[in-house]
Amino acid sequence: MDNRPIGLFDSGVGGLSIWRTIRKLLPDESLDFLADSGHVPYGEKSTAELCDLASRITRFLLDGDAKLVVVACNTATVHALAHLRETFPQTPFVGVVPVVKTLSSRTRTGTIAVLSTPATSSSEYLAGLIREFAPDKEVVNVGCDGLENMVEAGEVRTRATTALLERHLAPVKASRADVVGLGCTHFPFLRHRIKNMLGPGVRVYDPSRPVARRVRQLLEERDELASNAAPRFRFYTTGDADLVQMVARKLLRTTAPRVKHVEI
Repeated sequence: MDNRPIGLFDSGVGGLSIWRTIRKLLPDESLDFLADSGHVPYGEKSTAELCDLASRITRFLLDGDAKLVVVACNTATVHALAHLRETFPQTPFVGVVPVVKTLSSRTRTGTIAVLSTPATSSSEYLAGLIREFAPDKEVVNVGCDGLENMVEAGEVRTRATTALLERHLAPVKASRADVVGLGCTHFPFLRHRIKNMLGPGVRVYDPSRPVARRVRQLLEERDELASNAAPRFRFYTTGDADLVQMVARKLLRTTAPRVKHVEI
């Protein structure tokens, strides 16, 4: 038993989709979440910059006594997860990867689609996953520019977001894809809209459940599951704390605790 918190971070509020699922699966765990909104978007940064930011954030979470760190961001996972594991060898990390393996095993038409940020869609990491797990599949790989920023602003039901979704989903609709993976942690907040726009014949998968299950597995293996009668939730941001709190409340549809601004 270990009642220390689980630490999570993302470039912004998208990682709250992972936070939400871990909260449901592991209700006794305390959670510390940092939205690095002061340095968003991550997709425009170099690998060296992302490794530096991720290391500084990890040190902040470890200073808060985190027992495990979730890199709740696809871009940071792709570019910095290996660096974090090398830099903090005593700390267990869980990253977020596009669910290519799941899509490949679930498709009936032989065509899969991945929706991610432009940085992830063009990354060698995603290309490697496709080569490894979907070499015989047709892959519709869509880099959804602008969509992450809409969720970051809390604009999940606006006309502008609808227009973006229609543009990015057009190549999916034009294909034979029957399974779609959400390759950005911001996108699960748009999952129902995406599913409705694609229709009942297309299944949409997001990575939050596999991530939460992996967190549970690691904590079980290390005998570090918590038994907090009243788990504690702390929220931090490197950006505008009032804005992050407003968006977090909108996305989580709850009254989130006060978000505190921090420098890293």
